[in-house]
Amino acid sequence: MFALTRHKVFLVGTVVVVALLTLGVSYRYVSIGSIGIGGGGGSEQTEPPESAPAPAPAPAPAPEPAPEPEIPLVPPAEMLYKLKPVRKTPENITSTVFMFRGDFSSDYYDIFTLHKRATRYCDKDTKATGCDVRLPRSYKWWTLSSKLVDALELMCRAPEKTDFYVKIDDDLIMSESKLDEVIRRMAATDCQVAGGIAADHGYYWPVGQIYIFTRAILERLCSLYPITGELHSSEDITFGRLLNSSDTGMFCNLDRPQNHWHKDYKDRRVRISHFTQHNE
Repeated sequence: MFALTRHKVFLVGTVVVVALLTLGVSYRYVSIGSIGIGGGGGSEQTEPPESAPAPAPAPAPAPEPAPEPEIPLVPPAEMLYKLKPVRKTPENITSTVFMFRGDFSSDYYDIFTLHKRATRYCDKDTKATGCDVRLPRSYKWWTLSSKLVDALELMCRAPEKTDFYVKIDDDLIMSESKLDEVIRRMAATDCQVAGGIAADHGYYWPVGQIYIFTRAILERLCSLYPITGELHSSEDITFGRLLNSSDTGMFCNLDRPQNHWHKDYKDRRVRISHFTQHNE
């Protein structure tokens, strides 16, 4: 049956072609799927009109963006949770938590109790609410190092100092109890600076979502004032540059999955995500 039908189609096609040629009408090949009408059994492409311009070449596909390199954390620096205590944890440890507020910050940042505990440093002309300290200047995302320098200078001038200083980002997710636990552990060790310690600038620096440093480190920074010269665009790298140290005994890494999250957190009953970035 199939052969007969195919034979009939061939005969009809032949008659049509002959009729068209007899009438002086030209025809062209048309491709429909994989069935060729007007020629052999293969697929044929339509011949473009003689006056049609050649089709423009397809644009080259855009190259895939290179993945952001991971910040190399310091292998020799021990994890804080693995450091052995060298002294008994002192009682009544004092700490200063501070953060930078700006017009980019969410109005709901203080939903986290840790953020309520923080001293909030704001620009001179900010529209943000909930400021504890207004600094003498206004800053851009790429001049946060100047904001850090100005804030530290005020801490240096404070009549009372605390045992530890904790810098946090406004998109840090961490409970107060977990921070207090980290500080207690740190107080029993020789670690002076804790954070995600990176080593790609010739000195160690703490990745900015959270870093903790001792009063001794603050006093070391205070001795550098007045701080002049060009600063790095990233405040956390500037912090490391000011210390200018690669002493593995001074630094320790925070074990992030155990104590803090940056931008996103999820457990069996809670999911928190920060969608707005600082520079948007």
